[in-house]
Amino acid sequence: MRETRTFTKTDPLTGRTSESEAYTEDGGRVWRWTSNDRVCPLDACEEYGIPCDVVAQEATRDRELDAFLAEYRANYRGPSAEQRAEARAAHGEGVELVNVITGETWTT
Repeated sequence: MRETRTFTKTDPLTGRTSESEAYTEDGGRVWRWTSNDRVCPLDACEEYGIPCDVVAQEATRDRELDAFLAEYRANYRGPSAEQRAEARAAHGEGVELVNVITGETWTT
């Protein structure tokens, strides 16, 4: 059964509050943001007081991140012409860059 709750955090410097909505479908072990269905990071769980199971939350996040990165690597086709132009403008011509996700190196 899906449980949705609104969680509030208060900025310690300004005293301003912000609300975020999260849901769980496993009785509160793993929480996801309602805005994007992604697993709430552990630091956000702590800040908002989201009562997650730390081990289950982290394991679920790791599995989803691994799947996302595998899909990215499988579909990556190298930098576009626009990305190459932006890299040249930012770093100069002839600079070797590395895609930290795929490990591919290329020169601007």
